[in-house]
Amino acid sequence: MERFRLGGVPGVTPAKWLRVWRERVPDVPAVLVQIDEADPVAALREGRADAVLARLPIAGDDLHVVRLYDELPVAVAAKGHPIVAFEAVTSADLEGEAMLDQGTMTLAQLLETVATGAGIAIVPMSVARALGGPDTRSRVVTDRPETTIALVWLQSEDSPLHQEFIGIARGRRAGSSRGDREHTVEPGNAATGAKPRPSKPKPKPTANRPRRRGGPGRSGRPGPGGRR
Repeated sequence: MERFRLGGVPGVTPAKWLRVWRERVPDVPAVLVQIDEADPVAALREGRADAVLARLPIAGDDLHVVRLYDELPVAVAAKGHPIVAFEAVTSADLEGEAMLDQGTMTLAQLLETVATGAGIAIVPMSVARALGGPDTRSRVVTDRPETTIALVWLQSEDSPLHQEFIGIARGRRAGSSRGDREHTVEPGNAATGAKPRPSKPKPKPTANRPRRRGGPGRSGRPGPGGRR
């Protein structure tokens, strides 16, 4: 494989993982390919991507699907909307509001419509951050389910490069065995999963050595029993 084409739905930000990839697999460049949210698997079947970062659920018995992380749902409104006064909202808070569905629009078009004040849309937080623009504001909806980003690829196209990317995304260190596939990302670097380096233990204080009789005291004067 001359290059590894990674498809990404709107909102995904694999920049850290791609940076680690360049360090570990310098001979095979990885490129990010923007794909349609509505049918990410089409990019695999049509040969436009070797793997895709997509939102679950994904249908297909011929696919490998590896869950990576979850996203919070947010309500996106025009910047002057009353919900902006809240730090977070619930579904009950949105009752009576004009709610917009994506329908045949792209996510970018949906949020452009929200910016006009036509209504509110609920999308993953990453989408709101990537596509919201300066005329929208978002607030977490605390009682709505999260969405999940997964790495997906065709079983027939499985390769060591796919396993290498999974290792990077899950925080496996370079050179670790495949048997470590269940490794989860620990607190620390989100791209590598490296744990914070523990601080070095402080050296134990040395016991005070008894002063030799006749030796100088702390003040430099002769100690007890010394010559005067």
